[in-house]
Amino acid sequence: MARIPVESASASEIVVEGRRLLAFGGCNYLGLAHHPSVLRAVREGLETYGLSTTASRETTGDTISHDLLEAELAGFLQTQQCLVTPEGYSANMALGQALARGFRVAITDEKCHRSVSHAVAAAGLRVIAYPHLDVRGAASLAQQYSTEGVVILTDGVFAADGSVAPARSLLEALPQGKSLLVIDDCHGFCVLGRSGRGTADHHGLSGPGRPLDPRVIVTTTLAKGLGCYGGCVAGASSIVQLAQDIASVYRGTTPCPPAIIEGAREALRTVEREPVLIQRLRANADRLRRGLASLGINAAPTPAPIFTFIVADVPAMERVHQRMRDAGILAPLISYPGGPADRYFRLTVNASHTGEQIDRLLESLREAMSEERIDPSRAAAHAAVAPKASRTDASPGPLRLVSGTVDAPADPRPAMIGPWDVEVPRPRANPSTSP
Repeated sequence: MARIPVESASASEIVVEGRRLLAFGGCNYLGLAHHPSVLRAVREGLETYGLSTTASRETTGDTISHDLLEAELAGFLQTQQCLVTPEGYSANMALGQALARGFRVAITDEKCHRSVSHAVAAAGLRVIAYPHLDVRGAASLAQQYSTEGVVILTDGVFAADGSVAPARSLLEALPQGKSLLVIDDCHGFCVLGRSGRGTADHHGLSGPGRPLDPRVIVTTTLAKGLGCYGGCVAGASSIVQLAQDIASVYRGTTPCPPAIIEGAREALRTVEREPVLIQRLRANADRLRRGLASLGINAAPTPAPIFTFIVADVPAMERVHQRMRDAGILAPLISYPGGPADRYFRLTVNASHTGEQIDRLLESLREAMSEERIDPSRAAAHAAVAPKASRTDASPGPLRLVSGTVDAPADPRPAMIGPWDVEVPRPRANPSTSP
């Protein structure tokens, strides 16, 4: 799908080339990017601060708004400390630079966002990927390198299929000694857990009166569930303060504009003040999940509002996509690493969609498939022959996949390779989700 030149947008609709489309893409999960109180806070922030601080926060570019947001995020996520970064990618980069001071090996889910593996690789850690969601594989590798300082890194919710990391089991898989679990929670923050506290809370790693386990570090963007912009690193003060002190990607950049920070503060207050937003999001996700099942479409089972699937070969899906667009519905057909095939539908719902809009999407999809004589039950056959995009091969760059094995009798450790490479042990025949 080519870039879409959006001319204007609301939480549920976009205007493209003068046509209004009902949109089921993007990640504005709670609709906060268009919430009136959030927009008002941004306007007031512009009057207070102007557009930019024009300098690093560690020189003359800090504001009380940035400091307050860090404290408020730390309180919401129940962590000791939080560092706000210019955006989500730089949150992972800043954390990677901090981790490199005390850890040597990063064990990453093979489908984690490229910013996760890029961050630790760029910082100089040895990066080894384990099979997707395979706790036993992660535990085996973590134990193998336990004397070197090991970090297990995963997405909380995987953007390409909505699967949720087994965070509790991964935490239990950490070896004794110097070890951490890092959760990139860009698609779980403001979606899962109590009041949207995220994947760690969803799995009971924090709770009422019980702070997040200090062995867990959370990174996230503020641009999806919170609907604003920026990123953050949250967790134990020993790690977060180190990132603030030494991470050049943070210290050497101008921060997120303070007006946007004021918007993020109001968005966070809105999440806590209006629990109905998360209730609507989850109800809408359930409605779409049931509707897709009624059409014979097997989307990945997930509590997240992300639905990825294929229904036919690529040319037929392109025609379905265009028929729906002609009918005023944007159902994104994308190429993105980690999905069920090289091209696939990725639909999202948010709290602002109405039941009628979701039903309209489903009816449009049903009609388009009928006109193309598509039987979704045959989609598995198309998936079996379609090339799949890995998380590293969808765009040019320095990452490359290198095969290895954790079970080789002579030398169970894959050969050491360069700092921008990711070692990928062969997946086991029957991956397990428990250590």
